[in-house]
Amino acid sequence: MSVLFGPRKTSTYKGTSPEAIRHHYDFLGDFYQLTLGPERVYSLAMWEPGDTLESAQLRKLDHHARAANAVGAERVLDVGCGWGSLMRRLVETHDVKHVVGITMSPGNAAWIREQNWPHCETRVENWYDHKPDAPYDAIIAIEAIEHFAGNTVWRSKRVARYREFFRSSHAWLRAGGRMSVQTNAWNTHGWFAAMVMPTNGENGQNGRSGRRPGLKDLSDGIKNIREGLHASRKVFPECFVPTLGELTQASRGLFRVMDVRNDRADGIATLESWVERAEANRARGAELIGAEAVDDIIREERAALKFMREGRSTSLRMVFEKI
Repeated sequence: MSVLFGPRKTSTYKGTSPEAIRHHYDFLGDFYQLTLGPERVYSLAMWEPGDTLESAQLRKLDHHARAANAVGAERVLDVGCGWGSLMRRLVETHDVKHVVGITMSPGNAAWIREQNWPHCETRVENWYDHKPDAPYDAIIAIEAIEHFAGNTVWRSKRVARYREFFRSSHAWLRAGGRMSVQTNAWNTHGWFAAMVMPTNGENGQNGRSGRRPGLKDLSDGIKNIREGLHASRKVFPECFVPTLGELTQASRGLFRVMDVRNDRADGIATLESWVERAEANRARGAELIGAEAVDDIIREERAALKFMREGRSTSLRMVFEKI
């Protein structure tokens, strides 16, 4: 049996703490639910011309179901299941026989259980502690990886944490099983360069504009770092965004990378919609979580939108197949 299923030291670092998760998803989540629509899909959507946020979100869920070869599967794991939108979609639309969703948010899990959706099992646990009852045919992790390394700024330590997840997923999957992953990601050169260096805004590369950084670039970089720190303190505590290179390195020898999509335009469209809806729900949000918390969320969403528009960050969608 793999050591992944053996005893774990209680002192092991497991990424974002339960307290930070509860702050973001259970406290701030009362406001997010006003802006997400009836499906409560809290991740960047997949857009086509003429879409609403709701139709773009359903397209995204369907994409991951197909990418992971989950259609008609017996058992599927949803890592970071949120309010259960993917779980429900897998069962009702894609004929999955049983879905296990894991979340560290007690509020999310309670809401899912109240819906009493058939064939949907929800567990409140860190992925690190997950012990499946049987192998999975497919795994889907939509914007969960941002929590796996907490606020670890050193690349080598982040890659080691991501590799633990890939090792666990490798052990959980049947032979030849697939995993579909979506994550916010910094551009090629990593978080610091993405924040402080000028970008050309087209392909998300830093320092490719043919000029040396000037005083305005330095000022913009300082502002970007300030906004990033504000988001880390007030909205997304103990989170860190990976790069494509970090994830491919972490999966090496365990999975084949079958597909990579850089869907920055989808991120921009989703964030634009979220900002608009957040502004429209300011007053009600202030009643639920307080005006300051609402201001913090809108400030974070505007900063994330700026980073995506400037090519500093993107939305990655990747498909992995177990070796």
